Amino acid sequence: MNIITVTNQKGGVGKSTIAVHLAMALQEKGLRVLFVELDPQGNASKTLEKAGGVAALQASQLFDDAAISIEPKAGITLINADAKMADIERAPLTVMSTFKDQLTGMASNFDHCIIDTPPTLGLRMSAALIVANHVLSPIELEEYSIDGITKMLQTIFGVKNKWNPDLNFLGMLPNRFNSRSEDQKKTLLNLVENYAHLLIRARIGIRSSIPEALSEGLPVWQLKKTSAREAGKEFQEAFSIIFDKMGVK
Repeated sequence: MNIITVTNQKGGVGKSTIAVHLAMALQEKGLRVLFVELDPQGNASKTLEKAGGVAALQASQLFDDAAISIEPKAGITLINADAKMADIERAPLTVMSTFKDQLTGMASNFDHCIIDTPPTLGLRMSAALIVANHVLSPIELEEYSIDGITKMLQTIFGVKNKWNPDLNFLGMLPNRFNSRSEDQKKTLLNLVENYAHLLIRARIGIRSSIPEALSEGLPVWQLKKTSAREAGKEFQEAFSIIFDKMGVK
């Protein structure tokens, strides 16, 4: 099972939107996809509850060493976040290895697992990075988001150096891009100049069709609107790069 963690230490960058669409794109390839929601806001779950099958266990159980089992559902198999997730941050560090063991035990039932993390550094984010084969970081081209890039990269490569040497950083994906904003264009140019080797050369624009599609439990490329087709092209271009980096045909 290939595990992709979608993370950023800054909230509001559209992390869950990218994670959900990534899961849907993989599922459309006929692959068995598991989605683990570690973000207590549960935005991804609201969409995937309509698009896939909800597993009969909660995300907090992945940090417990009690035996669990799971079978793939039709579509995307979702493990929801639950209220007990808040207790994980006060748990012993050993829960991170428990989380890894639990997901490893599910590996034969799925081809890919997408983990959507909370937007703050803690045991859940660290566990999701330790277990991952790949990590993707959506970013927004605003001042506060850019200020957090160094901290985010330090976290990812810190985990890679200390706990997960095989972790593949897929890159930063510019999201919620406003093509009319000169400031965002300048910021994007600055990122290309300074982080070219860590940047995915694609971008997802701000379009009303994206939240509309998610509210219907659909990927945006399935929505019958002109703006949705344009958004769909942007997602497909980005995912083509990401899948190539992952070795997905």
